[in-house]
Amino acid sequence: MPTQQQRSDKTREALLAACRKLLLEQGFEATTLGAVLAETGLSKGALYHHFSSKTELIAAIYREESRRAIARAVRQAESLATSSPLAELTTTCAAWLAEIRAPDVAAILLRIGPAALGVEEAQRIENDHSLALFERQLARAAEAGEIGSIDQPLAARLVNALMTELAIATLGDRSKPLPDVQALILSVLRGMESVA
Repeated sequence: MPTQQQRSDKTREALLAACRKLLLEQGFEATTLGAVLAETGLSKGALYHHFSSKTELIAAIYREESRRAIARAVRQAESLATSSPLAELTTTCAAWLAEIRAPDVAAILLRIGPAALGVEEAQRIENDHSLALFERQLARAAEAGEIGSIDQPLAARLVNALMTELAIATLGDRSKPLPDVQALILSVLRGMESVA
């Protein structure tokens, strides 16, 4: 017999899945809490036990979508078993850029999330996952002597911003090949070294 926690987790997952489905099918404006409840067959009480508002529900979807996309990119980079922290960074970035080209992922992370949460909140959530990762990878690259003396927090922010802008720029035509992410990141880092 499932525990109370297991039932609660199952309810939360059902709410997230239903809302995500409706957001992708109908868009932010047309997705209401009533529609989510109709999709799941759950009560208002069940919904409000987990989420206080539509915005909170969408924030949870956005957070999970961001976490999963980055986790898949990291796993892909790690599967290449490179001994270079800088290569791991650039491979992770290229893998994330490929992840974000999936229509559902792009819709949640680049369109629906920022529209529903506001750009600043969406960026804060995304930074919780990506910025800290880039900071760690850059610190390891510096320790390995792969990059010179640069402002690592700023470099991480620039890499993060570059990835977001590349994602937006490449969504228009998914048939176009992805840009050389490694060369772009290396040029940013080398440029930072030259002014340090």
